[in-house]
Amino acid sequence: SGLCSCHKAPPPPPAPPPLSANDLETRGLALQEKGDFPAAEKDLRECLDERERTLGPEDIDTLAALNNLANLLLDRGQLDEAEALDSRCLEARQRTLGPDHPHTHASQNNLAIVLRSKGDYAGAEALYRRALDSMRRTLGPENLDTLSCLNNLANVLSDEGRYRAAEPLYRELAAILERTRGSEDPATLAAQGNLANLLLRKGDPWAAGPIYTRCLEIRERIQGPDHPETLLALNNLAAFQLETGRLPEAEELYRRCVARRQVVLGANHPETLATMLNLARTLRKERSLDEAEALTRTTLAARERLLGPNHSETFETVAVLGDILRDRGANTDAVAQYQKALTGLRQTLGSAHPTTLGVIYDLAALQKNTGQTVAARKLAYELMAGARHSLPEGAPDRVKYESFFASLQ
Repeated sequence: SGLCSCHKAPPPPPAPPPLSANDLETRGLALQEKGDFPAAEKDLRECLDERERTLGPEDIDTLAALNNLANLLLDRGQLDEAEALDSRCLEARQRTLGPDHPHTHASQNNLAIVLRSKGDYAGAEALYRRALDSMRRTLGPENLDTLSCLNNLANVLSDEGRYRAAEPLYRELAAILERTRGSEDPATLAAQGNLANLLLRKGDPWAAGPIYTRCLEIRERIQGPDHPETLLALNNLAAFQLETGRLPEAEELYRRCVARRQVVLGANHPETLATMLNLARTLRKERSLDEAEALTRTTLAARERLLGPNHSETFETVAVLGDILRDRGANTDAVAQYQKALTGLRQTLGSAHPTTLGVIYDLAALQKNTGQTVAARKLAYELMAGARHSLPEGAPDRVKYESFFASLQ
């Protein structure tokens, strides 16, 4: 009888060598670009740990890894940790490189972005002004990095509703870029787009409209219909149509933008989800409540998965769901969504942030209309305290909130 010819199992393949810090960094940044934030965070944390261990906490490459992780945490809405990392990076760069080094300027910019996201406009403004002074002195007033900082300062002033202070900065920026780079350069178009956003926000949409139309036409011609900046211009033109009550036109543009962004950026990219929510807002105003609700719930599920349940953009989506349920007459459900959004926005952005104030107003107005006057009045006091802190006198939203407050007295 033949002997059993038993084969030894082949040895397991050797484990792949651990990735180097540089490879982890490259892969993490690529995953972040794709919108896979959890996997990106794992790689970028490992890269930082490896560099701190091998190079020390203040090596230039360690600080770059610290900076990368902070930027990712900003994308994920983990603002407190992002602020702590950016502050540590800025202190180390100021100490090791000096206040006028480009890396120090980059850290000031990154920390200012986090503070702006948290609604700490005064802190962000102070950082931008410090960086801008240094950059004008060391790089010159027409250097692209200097102009980028000028743009960021104008953005903060605009966020605060300080439109009179922001507008001349945007106009100065657009004029310098048009003179130095030409009227059809992408940087010039971006500056003009930001100026148009400001005009729209301050209640002058008819001045903004022609700028949006021209920017879109040039970007489609030069950069092509599917370039991310072209899609941003398409989204901006749709916002103008929505603001001026041209709902069918807004809907058509938002649908085009969603379809293209899904192909170019991916269905779960933050910009795709932002446009989906804008489309849902438009459909709500058109009374297409079934589709508006379905789109909002899809966006909410994606943001909860990608950004987490405690991100300000997730809570903003919850508030839009509240708007739709209110319009359906489902007032109890709407109040529950508004309260959930408001609790989260108070924690992530603070009570005086313009986004938070909008939800306070919507909830208080619904309570007033359903006879819950005591609850509405309590919220109205919070609304006025926040508006006086964040919005200048005469800003359209502040005027609306003051009128609402007076109606409850």
